[in-house]
Amino acid sequence: MKVILSKKELEREALAEMRKRPGCETLKAVDVQYSDLRADTNWTLYAFTEGRIDPGALHSALEMTVNKLRHQYELRALE
Repeated sequence: MKVILSKKELEREALAEMRKRPGCETLKAVDVQYSDLRADTNWTLYAFTEGRIDPGALHSALEMTVNKLRHQYELRALE
């Protein structure tokens, strides 16, 4: 069973997870948006940098983070 989180809670979890990935330790922010494009989760993750992070490392971190968190968390429905 997935844990339902608010947008801010899920962003906090995702940012912490992404910062664990090599090359992404200085990542500034992430944004979680509601999405119904995937059958396995109801959110999409975006990352924001100041251009100091290698694009390959960022892409890898995004993929790994989404693949991990999509099985654990669901975004609380918009009110």
